Amino acid sequence: MLLHTKFTMLKIVVPKKRLECCLLAAPLLCACYLLAPSAVVTASSSNEEALRARVEQCYSALQQGDWHKVEKYLTKGSREAFRNMAKKPLLGYRIQSIKVEPDGRTASVVILIPLVSAMMPKPVPVPQPTLWRLVNHAWYMDLLPTPDPSSQQWLFGTAPTTPHARSSSLLSHDLKFESTWFSLGTVEDGKIRVVRFTFTNVSTHAVTLSEFQPGGGCLRLKTEQREYQPGETATLEFEFDPSRLGVAAGQTFTQDIMIKTEPGDAYVKLTIGGVVAASPAPPAKP
Repeated sequence: MLLHTKFTMLKIVVPKKRLECCLLAAPLLCACYLLAPSAVVTASSSNEEALRARVEQCYSALQQGDWHKVEKYLTKGSREAFRNMAKKPLLGYRIQSIKVEPDGRTASVVILIPLVSAMMPKPVPVPQPTLWRLVNHAWYMDLLPTPDPSSQQWLFGTAPTTPHARSSSLLSHDLKFESTWFSLGTVEDGKIRVVRFTFTNVSTHAVTLSEFQPGGGCLRLKTEQREYQPGETATLEFEFDPSRLGVAAGQTFTQDIMIKTEPGDAYVKLTIGGVVAASPAPPAKP
């Protein structure tokens, strides 16, 4: 038995001009489809490269102490705040990370800056997070979002003037101190005093105090223990020698102690303060 299959041919008539347009558009549509993903990546990469270049230029000016040039890389609202900041040229800098937000108009840039001050005589690389905004196709650093303007002094390698101005990303949360402030009251020249700071390891792991940086040379660590277990409470003891303070009689003083903790590469800041005893009045002449 033979099976006969009947095929029906459907003829579609397309106007000549419309057909030419379709034939011309097809390669373009294919090209757009193939290139679209890479084009987005290229645009993102280009945006980050432009930001990196601006950051390098800004921090190069900070390193040279060219404050007028630095202002060219700040948002308009940040320039007045910048002029009112205490600043000095940077010893150096290094870009640690750049993260451009999905909107492509804001970015977070973390800079490693060597910090040097009376409390830290040896340079310590401190990560400084900064916010950048894309304005009229150019990147500018925005200083205004920081709630405490003095914390921006980290930009210039100097410590903030307020006790809590340090970025929370740098502070150790593993150790809980009863107080990070110790008052010596009135101190007499030549009389050694003992300073004590009690703390507890509130983390779930052992914490090591890997580095101590007492300021001014008038403090000496007496405690020898360096590692503390979870839940352990201990006291750090320091000897304070006012003869090495270098402060005139009758003046107040503060001294900071920076402690580096591991793991986490974080820091604890302790502060002592007091008043130097006034010199005794000379005996009255007969």
